[in-house]
Amino acid sequence: MSESTTVEKSIDQETTTNTNPIQFISLISRTDRPLYIQAFNIDDDALKTTTNKETTTTATNANANKFLKFNFLSHMALDIFASPSSLSLREQQSQSQHQQSKGGSGGAGDISTILLFIQDQVMVYGYETNNGLKIVVGLDQNYLIDQKSLDKLFLDVHKCYLRTIFNPLNSIANDGSGDAADDGEILLQSSTFDKNIKNLVSSYV
Repeated sequence: MSESTTVEKSIDQETTTNTNPIQFISLISRTDRPLYIQAFNIDDDALKTTTNKETTTTATNANANKFLKFNFLSHMALDIFASPSSLSLREQQSQSQHQQSKGGSGGAGDISTILLFIQDQVMVYGYETNNGLKIVVGLDQNYLIDQKSLDKLFLDVHKCYLRTIFNPLNSIANDGSGDAADDGEILLQSSTFDKNIKNLVSSYV
């Protein structure tokens, strides 16, 4: 009996440690305007299953605080992209991609992400595309990063962005004006784009 209990505990512990490490994903325009941010691992189940009003309020506040935290981290990443050190980041990206291409380990469309900073046990990685779009991903610091998988996630997020922006069926992009329309800010708030990003996150682990 005790052996069975031990096995059950070990399974529970393994399940806990295998939760998705991605904390948030955000996209920032070439004009440094936040276009999209989505937080993950927010405890929605607590809100659905609890019947205690006080507990519900506590869970809601905790989720709100977590989202605000990720929003703050996204703005910290933006500050780094906008700082003079961002040139060094671009050089690191370019050098890493060149080494991948030279070594034959990289394929067409491969990218190289950079660790921007670590704050509150969240590792914040970033990548700036050729047209100035910044992609930011926050991961649990306790997670062992596989660089190739992480680079692929960034690449897939970028592809998802491009498919959404250049989809001819999304004629709504032509209804706006200025930078917001050019960057597809309106389109990125759609449930379809949000669902596609969530699917990428779900398949990451």
